[in-house]
Amino acid sequence: MIEYIHKGPKYGINILVIALMLLGGILRIMFLGSVPGGMHQDEAFVAWNAFAMLKEGMDSAGHHFPVYMADWGDGHSALYVWLLMPVFALVKGNITPALCRIPQVFISIMTLWTTFCLLKRLKDFRTGLWGLFLLTICPWHIMMSRWGLDANLAPGFLIFGLYFFVRGIEQEKFLPLSGFFYGLSLYSYAMVWPVVPFILLLQISYCIYHKKIRLNGWCLLSALILFFMALPLLLFVLVNSQILPEIRLFFLTIPKMEGYRGAEIALCPEQMWKNLRNTLKILICQNTGSPYDFLLPWGLFYDIGRIFIVIGAIALLVRLFNSLGKKEFVSDYFLFAQLAGGVLCGILITAKMHQINCLYIPLVLCEAYGVQTILKILRKKTIVLEHMASWGLITLYLICLSLFQKDYYTIYRQTAGAYFGEGIEECVEYALEQCEQKGIHTITTEKGAQWPRLLLYTQTLPSEYLSSVVYDIPPAPASFNSGQIHINTRIDYSNLSQESIYIIYFTDISLFEMNFTLKGFQDWYVAVPVSQ
Repeated sequence: MIEYIHKGPKYGINILVIALMLLGGILRIMFLGSVPGGMHQDEAFVAWNAFAMLKEGMDSAGHHFPVYMADWGDGHSALYVWLLMPVFALVKGNITPALCRIPQVFISIMTLWTTFCLLKRLKDFRTGLWGLFLLTICPWHIMMSRWGLDANLAPGFLIFGLYFFVRGIEQEKFLPLSGFFYGLSLYSYAMVWPVVPFILLLQISYCIYHKKIRLNGWCLLSALILFFMALPLLLFVLVNSQILPEIRLFFLTIPKMEGYRGAEIALCPEQMWKNLRNTLKILICQNTGSPYDFLLPWGLFYDIGRIFIVIGAIALLVRLFNSLGKKEFVSDYFLFAQLAGGVLCGILITAKMHQINCLYIPLVLCEAYGVQTILKILRKKTIVLEHMASWGLITLYLICLSLFQKDYYTIYRQTAGAYFGEGIEECVEYALEQCEQKGIHTITTEKGAQWPRLLLYTQTLPSEYLSSVVYDIPPAPASFNSGQIHINTRIDYSNLSQESIYIIYFTDISLFEMNFTLKGFQDWYVAVPVSQ
């Protein structure tokens, strides 16, 4: 196998890559619908938007084909909704957590392949193989691949854009694909809006300086593709900065949001420094306060991975510094540009977890760079020492992966299930059955069930919702209708009604034991009136 890696027959190399891709697929697809159990409230909102757009072409605020979904008032990016719509169209309404996560799984697996191809072009085959291996077993990448959150698409599309940019330096016909994928990345997560132009500025200026890119039709086409893809979002910023009114066309809406997230961007040096310290704290302590973000002690990259990230980052900076004096073109620069973009994101916003996810894949690339740097040093001593170190590292990483997987399917599954509302979908299904059987027309839910899940699990059409909704604090509803059923999203515990079926959390069981029959699903219960 070592011989195959270094200089062996082509089929041996392909077997190794295919084996890692299969491992990556298994780690990301296995028990996809049940781990994490339930659906996060943001994940559920994205899924309902896809359902609503497919059925009636509008979101929860009534915007027809919006470039940005209304959701919680300050909105969500639209790309995941667009990718999920054809999936829902194929299954004809049979929505499950596994189906809702298919676009994310697919993009994540394609990201594995693209990372290998990218590093192989930037460095060499062995670095590409290490990058593929390290991203395949990376705790962060495995966990985010199994969560259908709109923001989790951003790292993949940024890597797609970079890969075709690098290909475009060699063959200019690939540059339009780079512009296309960078354009799509803008619709995956709003936090990359300042990052994409910054990265492109670094990459294009470097290539122009070294005469790797020339102004021609391919470059112009790439720029036009990116510009026209970005234009609706540029207009969106102007609309929500009170410069333009809301734009409604028959095929597109550029909506005015109830809340605008532009204020989240830090503009003063003091706040920027505070944001940077917060980003470093996340990377060092690997704790955001949300138990489902990290699985300790494995963190983002395992502790051994963080060691090689530091080594790789130092080696990268030394390589770039040495190239400056010689004025030579080095492909390592593109990795530096991605890191710089991620750091910029960490400076401009107050990071939690996914807010700086554009930084994580570049750090894994640094990890591969660090491993190869150490192995090259050992190779100068003796090849036997390099081989021993290689297999020692592989063994250590696989042990970490095995222990992480054990904890992921036990400890993390239990923890995430509580935050992802595991059991609520079954409660809604059972409550609807009981309504039909007992002639009850009202379901009242505990606030923690979260209304996006209720919209999704009842498959409420946006027209039904908008025509019946009574708001609590907009855009959160106090109640709405789904078909013949009236749904309340708050419980008045001082006035429990025998005319309603309740969905409650386990902590409130004692309040319903007297006059209701209870049926439990995980931590959630359905309370059906006894008199009925």
